[in-house]
Amino acid sequence: MTGPATGAAPAARYDAWFDNPWGRYAWRIETSAVLTALGPLPGRRIADIGCGTGRLQRILTSRGASAVGVDTDPAMLTLAATRGTVARADAHRLPLADGSMDATVTVATLEFTADPARVLAEMARVTRPGGRLVAAVLNPASPWGVLDRPARRPPYSSGCFLPREDLLALGRRHGQARIHGALFAVANLPAQRLLGPVLEATGKLTPRLGAFQVLTVHT
Repeated sequence: MTGPATGAAPAARYDAWFDNPWGRYAWRIETSAVLTALGPLPGRRIADIGCGTGRLQRILTSRGASAVGVDTDPAMLTLAATRGTVARADAHRLPLADGSMDATVTVATLEFTADPARVLAEMARVTRPGGRLVAAVLNPASPWGVLDRPARRPPYSSGCFLPREDLLALGRRHGQARIHGALFAVANLPAQRLLGPVLEATGKLTPRLGAFQVLTVHT
């Protein structure tokens, strides 16, 4: 989970966001969606591309996977290194052998790369046949995207946000692909604990509106 270049202080602020009430809620929903897409974890080799501060990698490792985090930002990696094995590398040129991973995953990173198609191709290259490639992105067609992109509010202030159909088409270059949506609750909802589960459940009826879109490719 990464984005534009940061530094030590911005990296710490980024990491701390996940500990505020809304950050915890969004993280729980997003992580659940990603873990569902990845499937069974014990014993699997997984590369987290754009690992940011290593929060997802820590969960993968705690559930029995052998995970490595890859990112370009040294400040992010300094924090990530306290949570697992990391490598500083460009997602467009992964320092991993062909078919060396059982799965690859990237979360809120593809939008901030120069060439999303190439990044997905690299992920597919290092994922073994029969493995899984999971790419989770922010949805420009969600209510948040529609409101925040014209105003260029973070995280929509930079990056290239792929429409659902374009993301699915890129995924299909590498295997059987599908997309499901998550995170339908409103940020900082006062009654989040009560209404959040209801919104997530009813949101499944309109998956295209989820703020979080998860592409799963069976390679």
